This record gives sequence, C-alpha cells and structure tokens, in this order.
Amino acid sequence: MPKIRLGKWQFWLLSIGLILLLGATLKVFTMGQPSTRSSELATTKLAPEPQALAAGTDRQPLTTDEIYQRVNPAVVTIYTAQGVGAGSIVRSDGLVLTNRHVVQNAPEVKIKTANGESFVGKVIDLDLRYDLALLQLRGPSRHLPTVTFASTSQLKLGDLVFAIGSPAGKSGVFTTGTFTRLTQHGSLQTSAGLLSEGNSGGPLLNRHGEVIGINKGVLTDRSGLATSIEAAKALIQRHDVIYKRQNSTIQS
Repeated sequence: MPKIRLGKWQFWLLSIGLILLLGATLKVFTMGQPSTRSSELATTKLAPEPQALAAGTDRQPLTTDEIYQRVNPAVVTIYTAQGVGAGSIVRSDGLVLTNRHVVQNAPEVKIKTANGESFVGKVIDLDLRYDLALLQLRGPSRHLPTVTFASTSQLKLGDLVFAIGSPAGKSGVFTTGTFTRLTQHGSLQTSAGLLSEGNSGGPLLNRHGEVIGINKGVLTDRSGLATSIEAAKALIQRHDVIYKRQNSTIQS
C-alpha cells in the first residue's frame, strides 16, 4: 500500500481543521449540558431570602392577660343533666364548638356566655370520631364575640399553651401549661395540671390567643388531651356544605 506524504502546508491545514472541529464539538456539549453551578445559581435567585420570610411571619406573643381578655368573651359554659362543660363561639350568629361527650344524649342544652347572658343551644352536628359537636344558640340578642383559629403546624414541643374552661362549674378559669406531644391518633397532649373536669369542650390556645385545639379529657397522670383544630375546621366546613344544600333545596 503506497504511503501518502503530506507537504508542509497540507500538514498545517489539516491540523488547524482538526482543532476547529474539536472546539465546535466541545461548544455543542457545554451548551446542551449546563453546569451544576449554573443550575444552583438559577435556583438561588428564585428562592426567597430566609430573613425576609422570617420577618414577614414573626409575631410577638401576647401576655397572659391579653390572651384572656381577647378570648374569654367568646368562651361559654354549657350546662347539661350530666354536668358542666365549655365551648367556643366560632360565628357571631351563635355557632358554638364543643365536645360531643359534653352534650351527649341532649338535643338541647343551656348555655351561658362570659357576660352572663343565657341561651338555649340546639345540637346541630356531631363528629363521633373526634369527639366534637356544633351547637346553635337560639336568638342571640346581638353579634357575639368569636374565637380565632390557628394551625397546629407551627406548634413545637415545650411551647406554652393556655386553656379557658369551667372547672367545678366556675366560668372563665384560665390555666397555663405546655404542649408535650402529638399522640398517634393526632391529639394534642399537654402538661399535667392544665386541664380538669369542666374544661371539656373549651379552647386550647397558643401564645397569640388563637385556638389550636378543643380540650377533651384528662389522663391518669393528669396530663391533658385536646382534639386538633384541623378536625374542628373540617366539621364546620362539612356543616356549611350541608346547610347551604338544605337552603338551596328549600328555596327551589
């Protein structure tokens, strides 16, 4: 096989051509596969700054006196043949949230507000799974004060929590404790001494005076249990859907 001999200029032209071809190939590869560093920079630019996010959501906690003054007007005492419990006014027209066991087997109950007004409360919805009940006050004389709901997602172990209820039938008793754990059934467990008989159905509050749970019982070690507010929100939403459906049927 005859050998091909390249002249000096042919050799240099071939070398330059190979270099240009290699450079083009490398350029196509880097354009099609962006570097990891470039992706990180792009992601960083789109993400919010942690300091700005924290500043926007940070709130100063209320004092215990401020919490009590804000919430107590919306807490009621519930009287039945079985005993005494508590509840929270969640709508200004007199919708009250409490425990199912507080109003068990009682289609109507007597309810007393923090300012001493008395009403008859009709049981309008029950949640057996989460021990919740909704009552409707008959003929409230005015727009009633209401509680504010929060989410339990920001709750941390050791956080201060507060309760307002009617232990021993005495209305408006305010107690302080801590959140100790979330049970396997989704209930909020609180420190010993926060709850006692008569707190059932009353609100469990965070440091901003917002309802995070509905107190429902005391364990043998005197620690308390409360149903998460998320379950209560679901009950109220379900009631609203049924109420609207019934109204639309009546009107049609």
